[in-house]
Amino acid sequence: MGLRFHGLRHSYATWLVSDGVPISDVAKVMGHEQTPTTLNRYTHSTGKRDRRVLASFAAFSLPPDQH
Repeated sequence: MGLRFHGLRHSYATWLVSDGVPISDVAKVMGHEQTPTTLNRYTHSTGKRDRRVLASFAAFSLPPDQH
Protein backbone atom coordinates (compact mmCIF):
# COMPACT_ATOMS: atom_id res chain seq x y z
CA MET A 1 0.00 0.00 0.00
CA GLY A 2 2.84 2.41 0.76
CA LEU A 3 3.09 5.75 2.50
CA ARG A 4 0.25 8.19 1.92
CA PHE A 5 0.01 11.90 2.71
CA HIS A 6 -3.17 11.52 4.74
CA GLY A 7 -1.52 8.88 6.91
CA LEU A 8 1.30 11.32 7.63
CA ARG A 9 -1.25 13.90 8.84
CA HIS A 10 -2.68 11.38 11.31
CA SER A 11 0.80 10.45 12.55
CA TYR A 12 1.83 14.09 12.85
CA ALA A 13 -1.27 15.05 14.87
CA THR A 14 -0.90 12.02 17.13
CA TRP A 15 2.79 12.76 17.70
CA LEU A 16 2.13 16.42 18.60
CA VAL A 17 -0.64 15.57 21.07
CA SER A 18 1.42 12.75 22.60
CA ASP A 19 4.32 15.15 23.03
CA GLY A 20 2.12 17.50 25.07
CA VAL A 21 1.37 20.18 22.48
CA PRO A 22 -1.98 21.78 23.41
CA ILE A 23 -4.80 20.50 21.22
CA SER A 24 -5.75 24.05 20.24
CA ASP A 25 -2.27 24.51 18.76
CA VAL A 26 -2.38 21.16 16.98
CA ALA A 27 -5.79 21.99 15.49
CA LYS A 28 -4.47 25.33 14.22
CA VAL A 29 -1.41 23.72 12.59
CA MET A 30 -3.65 21.06 11.02
CA GLY A 31 -5.96 23.75 9.62
CA HIS A 32 -8.98 22.68 11.69
CA GLU A 33 -11.43 25.26 12.99
CA GLN A 34 -12.62 23.00 15.81
CA THR A 35 -10.50 20.90 18.16
CA PRO A 36 -12.91 17.92 18.16
CA THR A 37 -12.08 17.40 14.48
CA THR A 38 -8.43 17.00 15.39
CA LEU A 39 -9.06 14.81 18.42
CA ASN A 40 -11.73 12.56 16.97
CA ARG A 41 -10.45 12.08 13.43
CA TYR A 42 -6.71 12.63 13.47
CA THR A 43 -5.24 11.50 16.77
CA HIS A 44 -4.86 7.93 17.90
CA SER A 45 -3.94 6.39 21.22
CA THR A 46 -0.28 5.73 21.87
CA GLY A 47 1.52 3.77 24.53
CA LYS A 48 3.32 6.91 25.71
CA ARG A 49 0.08 8.80 26.16
CA ASP A 50 -1.60 5.84 27.85
CA ARG A 51 1.29 5.51 30.32
CA ARG A 52 1.18 9.24 31.08
CA VAL A 53 -2.55 9.04 31.82
CA LEU A 54 -2.06 6.02 34.09
CA ALA A 55 0.84 7.70 35.92
CA SER A 56 -1.25 10.80 36.48
CA PHE A 57 -4.09 8.72 37.84
CA ALA A 58 -1.75 6.77 40.13
CA ALA A 59 -0.32 10.03 41.52
CA PHE A 60 -3.78 11.36 42.38
CA SER A 61 -4.74 10.86 45.99
CA LEU A 62 -7.94 11.57 47.81
CA PRO A 63 -7.83 13.19 51.24
CA PRO A 64 -8.25 10.75 54.12
CA ASP A 65 -11.81 9.97 55.14
CA GLN A 66 -12.67 12.34 57.97
CA HIS A 67 -15.73 10.55 59.34
